[in-house]
Amino acid sequence: MSDDKLIIATHKHVEHLKPSDRDEWYRVAGGTGLRLLVRKQGGKYWRLKYRFNKKQKTLALGVFPNVTLKQAKDATIKAKAMLADGVDPGDTKPTNANDNSLRFYAAKWLEYQSQATARTWSEDHKTRVWKRLENGILKKLGDKLITDVRKEDIRRLIENVEAKGHHETAKRIADDTQRLFEYVVDQYSLEDDVDIRLLRPVKVISKPVVHREALDINNLPFFMQDLANYTQTGRELTALAIELLILTFVRSGELRGARWEEFDLDNKVWSIPAERMKMKRPHEVPLSAQALDVIKRIKRITGHYELLFPSETKPDEPMSDNTMRQAMFKMGYFPKAKDTKDGKVAKTYLKYQDNAHYPDGRLKEKAVPHGFRTMASSTLHESDQKFRSDAIERQLAHVEQNKVKGAYSHKAEYWDERVEMMEWWGILCISPFVSRTAKFGY
Repeated sequence: MSDDKLIIATHKHVEHLKPSDRDEWYRVAGGTGLRLLVRKQGGKYWRLKYRFNKKQKTLALGVFPNVTLKQAKDATIKAKAMLADGVDPGDTKPTNANDNSLRFYAAKWLEYQSQATARTWSEDHKTRVWKRLENGILKKLGDKLITDVRKEDIRRLIENVEAKGHHETAKRIADDTQRLFEYVVDQYSLEDDVDIRLLRPVKVISKPVVHREALDINNLPFFMQDLANYTQTGRELTALAIELLILTFVRSGELRGARWEEFDLDNKVWSIPAERMKMKRPHEVPLSAQALDVIKRIKRITGHYELLFPSETKPDEPMSDNTMRQAMFKMGYFPKAKDTKDGKVAKTYLKYQDNAHYPDGRLKEKAVPHGFRTMASSTLHESDQKFRSDAIERQLAHVEQNKVKGAYSHKAEYWDERVEMMEWWGILCISPFVSRTAKFGY
C-alpha cells in the first residue's frame, strides 16, 4: 500500500475515487493525519493515524458515504482534543467482558449492516440473518470473547451445517461471518487482536444450482390444453392465475398479491410496487394482447375485490401459495412414484395417474409455478429473435450486481424491446405450434 496518493480536498474528490487492483491510501488536506483507505473491493474507510505512548496507531472513523468528509474532519478534531488531554481516542473497546463477546459484535454488525442497506434489507430479512447466525455459530461461540474466536472454530460449525445438506445456508453463514469480522476490524480497530484469517471467507462445498422444475417449452401446447380442461372440474380463477403467470413470468408471490390498482390497462402496463418485489425495487410488466385478454376475464370474476386472486375463504387475503401448485399436480405435472419413495407422492400418483401422460404416451415431467420463469428465460435467450440478454434479465426483475450499471430507470431501461418481447412471448404461448415458433421465431 502506498501513501503517495493525491491529497483529498473536497467531498467530490472522495466521490470520484475509483478502486484499483489493490488497497490504496489517500491523505486529506490539512496535515491532520486523516486519511482515506480505498479498498480494492470498492469500500472507502476513514482512518486517523496518530501516536500515543510512542506507538503508531490507527483510529477507524467510519465508512464513506455514511460518514462525510466534514464529519470525518470533525471526528479528527475531537480525537486530537482527546490526545491533548492524554487520552487515547482508540481506547473505545468495551470494558465489560460480556460486551466483548462475539454475540455483542454480531449484534452491532447486524444493526450497522441493516442501516447501511436499508433500501434492500427488510425487518424480515434482518430477522432471518440473525436467526441464521444464532443457529449457525452464536449458540456455540456467542459468549466467547471475539479475540478468542479462531477460524477453526467457525469452520467446524459451518461444516456441521454442510453435513446436514444445507449448503446454501452454510455459504451464507460463512459470508456473514467474514463481513462481521471486517466490520469489527474497520470500526473497532481490532486488527491486532482478532484472528485475521477470518477476514477471508471459510471455504464451503458448493452445491450445484438446481433450478425449479420447469415445463419443456415443446410441451407447452399440451399444458395449455390441460389448463383449459382443468376448468371443468377446478376453479376457473386458479387456471387464469396460472395462464397469467405464464404470460408475464413474474414470481408466483408477486402474481398472487396483485391488486387492481397496479394495472393501467389503457397503457398496457402492470406496475408492481417495490414492497411487493423480492429485491425491493419497483418493477413494470408490459402487458401483451394475450395477457390483457386474461386480465379482462379475471376482472369479470374478481373486479369487485382489491386483489385479482383473493382467497376463497378470506377475500382480503391472496390465494394460497399452494393453490397453483396443487392444480398443476392434478393436471398430471407432479413428481412420479418412480422418482421418490415418499408415501405422499405415491398417493398423489395413484390419485392422478390418469392425467400423468401426454397424448402421445410420454410421461409428463414435474412442473411448478416458479418454473415458468426458467422456461421463459431459456426460450427468450435461445430464440432467433435476438433479444438482448440485459432486456430479458431486466424483465425477469433480476438485479444487476454492478451497482453502476444497475443505476437505471426501472421502466425506461430497454422498455421498447421489452414491450416487443412480451408481445412475441404472448403469441408464442397461445400458439398451437409452440415448439416451432420457439425455435425459428417469426
